[in-house]
Amino acid sequence: MTEVVEMSEEQIKAEVFAKIDQYKDRSVLELYSIFMGKAQILEFGLKGLLARKFNVPHEKMERWTLGVTKNELRDRGLRPDFIRFLESVVDHRNNMAHEFLVNTEITRSIANFSDLKLYGDLFRALYELEQIIIFHDWCEENNGWLPCA
Repeated sequence: MTEVVEMSEEQIKAEVFAKIDQYKDRSVLELYSIFMGKAQILEFGLKGLLARKFNVPHEKMERWTLGVTKNELRDRGLRPDFIRFLESVVDHRNNMAHEFLVNTEITRSIANFSDLKLYGDLFRALYELEQIIIFHDWCEENNGWLPCA
């Protein structure tokens, strides 16, 4: 009988907060850059997964966004809980790429909010990104990409 390996919610939270703790005292722009860089690395990793597990040629994926990559993984039967987490990260990534910086500057120009007020969306995005990276790494280490039967 094969032992089912899993991480507890407490373990996941502890790992995420340890990662997030490394970002304290960073500016909004630094945190934004960290988020966008890690989202890009996640995208490359997921494209690598498509190439390894599903024989999708790298050339075919060259111009795919994180959202297109997520859809391909979903359509190929990747575990639904991972896809749900990934959908949220895709939403955060799209917000960061298309709206966050502009909205932050508009907010600063209209009202004199402290940086703590401006960190809320970015913190949530970083939290969920770190969480899915931990989930990704767990799936890689435990060959846990496909749903349990």
